Amino acid sequence: MTSDHSDGRRGDAHRDPGIPIVLDVGLAPVNTPDGEPITARRYDHPLLGDRPVVRLMGEAAAPGEDGLLAAAGFGAPDVGSPVAAGRRRELGYPAWALIHDPGNADVALAAAPEMERAERLVKAKPGPALEMYQRISEKLPHDHHPAYWEQVGRAMIAAGRHKQAAIMFGRARTADRHATAVDPARRRAVFLEFALAGALSVKDIKAYVAELARGANPVDSYGELRELAVRRTLGGLPPWPDMLPQLAKSAKAAGLDVVAEFRLLLETLADAPALWRAADGFWTAPAQRKHLASAIAGSATLRKRLLWQLTDLPRSDLDAWWIALLEETGAFAELGADWLTAMVARYRGEGPRGCPKVPDELLRLLPVLAERIRDADGPPVRFADPVRSGSGSSDRHWIDAAVPSHCLAVGIPIADPDPHQMLAHWHDAARVGPEALTADARFAAALTRSIQYETRYDGFGDLWTSEPLRPLLRDIVDAWLSDARSGGLQGALDALTALDRGIGFGRRAVAAMPDLRARIKDIDLVAPLTRSLRAGILDELGWQALDEAAAELKGQTYCRASWPVLTAHDRSRAIAVGPGGRIAEYRYRAPRGANQFDYDVHVFFSGGHFLVCHWVNGKSTIHWSDAPDDQFEVTYQTWRSLYHEPPRRGYTFLAPDGRRFMGHRPLAPGDRRVGPNGHMFHDGRTFWWHTETGSEPRVRRIDPAADELGEPGLPDFLDPALLGEDEHWVIESSSLAPLPEGVTASPLGTDGTLVGLRVARDRTTGRFRYRRIEGADSADGVEGAIDLPPGSKGPWGLLDIPGAAHRLLLDGDDEVTARDPETGAPHWRVEMKNRRSMPPAPSPMAAGTSRMPPPAFWHFLTPRDPAGSRALREIPEDTVRRLLAAAATSEAALTTTLQSLLPEVRHPLLLRGLVGFVQEAARGTRTRDKILSRLKKVGTGA
Repeated sequence: MTSDHSDGRRGDAHRDPGIPIVLDVGLAPVNTPDGEPITARRYDHPLLGDRPVVRLMGEAAAPGEDGLLAAAGFGAPDVGSPVAAGRRRELGYPAWALIHDPGNADVALAAAPEMERAERLVKAKPGPALEMYQRISEKLPHDHHPAYWEQVGRAMIAAGRHKQAAIMFGRARTADRHATAVDPARRRAVFLEFALAGALSVKDIKAYVAELARGANPVDSYGELRELAVRRTLGGLPPWPDMLPQLAKSAKAAGLDVVAEFRLLLETLADAPALWRAADGFWTAPAQRKHLASAIAGSATLRKRLLWQLTDLPRSDLDAWWIALLEETGAFAELGADWLTAMVARYRGEGPRGCPKVPDELLRLLPVLAERIRDADGPPVRFADPVRSGSGSSDRHWIDAAVPSHCLAVGIPIADPDPHQMLAHWHDAARVGPEALTADARFAAALTRSIQYETRYDGFGDLWTSEPLRPLLRDIVDAWLSDARSGGLQGALDALTALDRGIGFGRRAVAAMPDLRARIKDIDLVAPLTRSLRAGILDELGWQALDEAAAELKGQTYCRASWPVLTAHDRSRAIAVGPGGRIAEYRYRAPRGANQFDYDVHVFFSGGHFLVCHWVNGKSTIHWSDAPDDQFEVTYQTWRSLYHEPPRRGYTFLAPDGRRFMGHRPLAPGDRRVGPNGHMFHDGRTFWWHTETGSEPRVRRIDPAADELGEPGLPDFLDPALLGEDEHWVIESSSLAPLPEGVTASPLGTDGTLVGLRVARDRTTGRFRYRRIEGADSADGVEGAIDLPPGSKGPWGLLDIPGAAHRLLLDGDDEVTARDPETGAPHWRVEMKNRRSMPPAPSPMAAGTSRMPPPAFWHFLTPRDPAGSRALREIPEDTVRRLLAAAATSEAALTTTLQSLLPEVRHPLLLRGLVGFVQEAARGTRTRDKILSRLKKVGTGA
């Protein structure tokens, strides 16, 4: 292809960049520019009869192929007309020897079988392969070595060993020094071949560039170097570090306009992904900045492409350099809110420490963008969407506080932040400018949430000295004081804990809030405790079979679900219970070393037997209860994946034949495997499995008979048509199961056939919407909506308390919180105690339940003491006050007072639970008094 450039440069230096790629990746149409004609060559052999061998070959390689086949007994080829065009391929070895050194052709052909054997070893055993290649080379003439080592390099490339291929290329170039003659054109073609394969070192490329510089025609040399740069980058390899300076030097030697060449090159490569994988030094070399800036400034297309490319790139330290360069080129002249939204999204984080700071160069750019964004009358700037988990649930997410602050300061319109928006780096007042944030109610709320999160352990400290932040701190303390008086007991305890940590030693807090001590002194735990006792406590409900099993077990106990059967076990005994009572039990021994080393045990019930899984000091020992001597092991990775599973709600079912699902397949007694305890759904006919593999967890049908997963799909109970416009199902909080035989009621609701709860979440607001199965009519379900704290997976149950006017909303995994379903205010919180890291003692707010069942098994809880529950629904504040006073003396005094004031409470586990509950309130009183004691030392206040 030619051109009439008046400066005399070759037109092919700027040919269509797509053509080389077409030729590089395969065959192109006949007569494609720069393409070598490809012909079909037919070879006959006496032993093959009328079955010919047909090869597609280019002109350069055809003579060598003809020679190799002739040596194998094939006749001269029948050559047809060109059928395609392709990239020129240089002769390999031994074909090169047949054309260029026919006198030693027999030596080359004799080496071919040995080369094939070595090539088969390259991928798996490169060391022995290289030794074989070295021995072969010692038998070859020196003039053959360049082509030979190039062929070895091709074998390395084919095996994916590009570093070794580069070494072989270097050996070939070393051999050139001892060869009788060297063909420069062939050597450059081979260089290009290896360069495009990514099998050259930087040293090799520099040597090639130096060789081009010594060429007779600088224009041709520049054209070849540019072709290498373009083809290599478009072919998927990142540019080498010195590419731009080398091109600039070569273009200048050719008498070309370096800025124009840079502009054309970048326009050609801007859409190539490989360009953006280049090392930082490729862009930032000081000598080329002027050329880059001028090239970008001269192309509106390039400026726009680079700006949007920047938003697509992974965040890096190079961002500041790019912003400064693009600002220098005038690239920001036509930008709007959409670009700023996309750019800021790259700086989101999943925590205050993991959230990166936005470069100061971007902050300085905001005043320039402000007028343009306002005049555009487009959508406002939006900050990053929440970092979503695999299940799609929203959660807290952080952005650099300097961004909204500076945007607000210069008048850039900003969309309302979502409810879980958090701000990072707000401590740096000089950089952030918190005044703009505190003046905007939307971002003052986000800043308040962020302050509470980051000071939840160490308190406010010197933050009281910040004038802009002081009103927010007062608002936070006001909210804590209100929570300590207006909600349930757990809300009051949480508020007192926050006050204890937040105000620290109190001097600065009292200076900012002179009435603080009087307000804390006014906190009375009687009212919150009374509200929670009237709302209902967990120990009013129990599962007798589990209570009896737990009383027989010792030390740390655990629960493993085979719904509707639950296995409770310790280190030596397992008891399986169901809604109707005890089903089976089994005794076993902990392996040797269990008392000396790291030890864990899991026991599962399946097919009427127990699978006992011990883990001691990194080794598993597993057996079935009907064959205790037949032990087997699983890999460390399998066990650790089981140990580190997230908390499960207990919906892992038994198949109709009594086998427990282990993974998505039922586990038969004698099976030698363990697997994940996934979240399942069952409508009485079909089972579904929530698979958590991959980036998009899905619910899939499972066929117990076929032991395989079916197509993705949901039960009708979770029909997507039931979702709102911006809602998604919270799968891990939703449930569906058939009511077991003999069970007629559930404190979590039932229609007499099924139990279940479906939970949806709004992606924009974070609000949860739920519906509980209830009543015989499908229209009778109980439903509601609620906002829960960040990090919550949503409610998993709505609990009926005997005689209570309202149900309690349940959420949480390792810790379960019972809340007012209207306000979300917490009444009590209990630990599930199903991990080794948790102490074995019962939770203080469920002191009567020594073994907490998983959430799925709360369906089997029944009232322990109806008369005692009725008494609690109407408990007077005066009675509660007397109970708190007794708790301040001793547990024995509290128990006696309870028996005296609440004689209706007869069940010992409910009595024990009430003792623990009141003692928790007394702990809150002691926290209040500790705070008051510290404030008294300040010497200020009432």
